[in-house]
Amino acid sequence: MKRWIFVCMLAVVVIGCETASPTTDEVSIHFVWDYAAGDYVRGAPTVSGEVAYLGADDNVLHAIDTRTGEALWVYETADNITSSPAVQGDLIYFGSWDGVVYALEAAEGEPRWRYETGGWVTAGPVIDGNVVYVGSHDGFFYALTAEDGDLLWRYETGEGIEAGAALFDDLALVGSRDNNLYALDVTSGEMRWRHRTEGDIVSTPAVAAGTVYVGSVDRKLYALDAATGHLKWTFQAECAIESSPVVSDGVVYFGANDGRLYALRAADGHLIWRFQAKEIIRSSPVVWENLIFVASDDAYLYGVDRGTGALEWSYHTGDAIAAGPTVVDDRLFVGSTDRRLYAFSLAAE
Repeated sequence: MKRWIFVCMLAVVVIGCETASPTTDEVSIHFVWDYAAGDYVRGAPTVSGEVAYLGADDNVLHAIDTRTGEALWVYETADNITSSPAVQGDLIYFGSWDGVVYALEAAEGEPRWRYETGGWVTAGPVIDGNVVYVGSHDGFFYALTAEDGDLLWRYETGEGIEAGAALFDDLALVGSRDNNLYALDVTSGEMRWRHRTEGDIVSTPAVAAGTVYVGSVDRKLYALDAATGHLKWTFQAECAIESSPVVSDGVVYFGANDGRLYALRAADGHLIWRFQAKEIIRSSPVVWENLIFVASDDAYLYGVDRGTGALEWSYHTGDAIAAGPTVVDDRLFVGSTDRRLYAFSLAAE
């Protein structure tokens, strides 16, 4: 089962609007290895210790040695895995399109527990203490015990939940395809507030300095008071926003289906710069040193200067890249729909 949303395709160009910080120091980025999965890779890998955990459309969760790129073990579900795993202690948590939330033993991939929802689970779980929070395409947001998968509570939204949640104080912040961003009490599951946009919310919110940032298919990025839901500002892109934002040093970065990576001043939404790829950017950006790494449906992984938006580095894979890259220590990882996970070494010179 393959599901795609294509909205805009544009030519490649870099548009500089304003400088935010000094230009990038010299960096060294080198290809290390690639790992072949059995089908499309459309979720971001999660790295814990020397193991990368990765789901794919071959219905398998892969555990990969980050030093060698060799498989350590695999675990097969009944459908695609686009959920990015979460790791806590000796357990790995993830969802599958078979509607199940899984907890596996990290060492060998043996199942600890499973919880069945009523729809695809594409969202990555979020863990806080002994609670796993995860949404489903059945429209429910679930709180499960991390140890045994027992249901603590669930909250019903109006449509499916496609992406992960963000935690802030005693709130779980999660978007739904019913156009709303919900703030739910993490203990009781009661709604504290919600903010309605004009389109589906299919990305994970980001929280920084008491503000939650979230994009919508209505083309807008919203900045809301995380405690109250009060709207602070909005910024309108040219096309739908499926990319999850990231906030660093007072700047919020996100991609859009107009093929642009945007850098906005987090305080007021002022545009600092924008970088143009050839096709949709649905991946979430990641910050490393003075670079922003982001991927596109044009099959490229880009390294963009944080201060200017200038292209500093790129790598072409064999097909579209749907999910964001992952940076851990001195390694960069990204999956592609060419069925591979790529690993690069990073060094600042």
